Amino acid sequence: MFRLRINTMTGLSFAICLLAGLLVAPGCGAGGTGIRPTLLVSLPDYANTPDGMTLDEKTGDIYVCCPNLKDQKYPAVLMKIDKDNKVTKFYDFPKSALHPKTGKIGTMGLDIGPDGNLYIADNQYFWDKNYQSRLIRVNIKNGKAVGTDILVEGTKLSNAVIWRGDNLYLSDTFFDVPGKPGISGIWRFTKKELTSGKIVKVSSKGFDPHTVGTTDPHLIATFQTFQWDHRGDTAGADGLTFDKDGNLYTGNFGDGVISKMSFDAQGKLISNNILISKSKDMPSADGMFYDAKRDLIYIADSERNAVRAFTTDGKLSTVWENGANTTGADGLLDQPCEVLVRGDTMFVACFDLSFPGLLNQTNDKDHTISIIQLDKK
Repeated sequence: MFRLRINTMTGLSFAICLLAGLLVAPGCGAGGTGIRPTLLVSLPDYANTPDGMTLDEKTGDIYVCCPNLKDQKYPAVLMKIDKDNKVTKFYDFPKSALHPKTGKIGTMGLDIGPDGNLYIADNQYFWDKNYQSRLIRVNIKNGKAVGTDILVEGTKLSNAVIWRGDNLYLSDTFFDVPGKPGISGIWRFTKKELTSGKIVKVSSKGFDPHTVGTTDPHLIATFQTFQWDHRGDTAGADGLTFDKDGNLYTGNFGDGVISKMSFDAQGKLISNNILISKSKDMPSADGMFYDAKRDLIYIADSERNAVRAFTTDGKLSTVWENGANTTGADGLLDQPCEVLVRGDTMFVACFDLSFPGLLNQTNDKDHTISIIQLDKK
């Protein structure tokens, strides 16, 4: 067991932390914090399922995707948290952005591209599982959204988005290949492709995991999820993040396995290895974020209402774990799905859309984003 970093606690709490090991009890500090989450905002009903977040380093603004899967009478929206933590609606998607077959848009992960525009995963899997998911762009001009473009079609469950250099990486959480359960992957697209004005069409139909890149050269890595018996969840590649050395990380939602990928100078994938194996210490892995200031990767454990931290060499710890179901109204974590750090503050979006086997059992009236104050360094 590695040493936990403990903030001010009672002697009893300290003892609980030492005995709990990696499964840290509420109030225990690891990975830089022992501070209880507090409520930043309970969002209005028109933003009822907060999910992906990204930070504009220039302005300090945080953009939040709300696919509104909890109450679908409200269409998806983009929200913004400014540098003073004021939360406002940023964008209503026009009808032209809705999928022509489903009439929906399922905004999940997002990132700011080198052109200053927002690139967003459109997850259509909840309405049509036949490879209808997409990648879209929200064009930004003078700080305002001025329209959308469809960039990629043919993914199964578009989930996380991250840019590095002139390449965008997109996780695809399900391939649903017959006879090959639990296969998922990561797609890569170039800036040139995404700004060509033409829609890029990809396909993982009939995919063979032993021939990555030959069926479709955009597909650079694949993964297999081995679900826990109590959940039977085969959801795969979910969150994405890069460390300071250019290594790419993803986690399987269904079993909490973390993989680390490395590239050569030409951007070719040279390794894709499991960094953190399947473990009861982290049964689920959702959104993740690399905190360069602390050289830690934070990850949302949706099953346990927890945020974990791990080092780039795979040492795992717990930032916070509720240990029980909650409505989130008091700031405790309610199926956390995404984490983001701005300065010394961690923002945690709570999805609150119950799935079998999660601590979260009900879809509550509160739609929350919590904050955790990290140790200053």
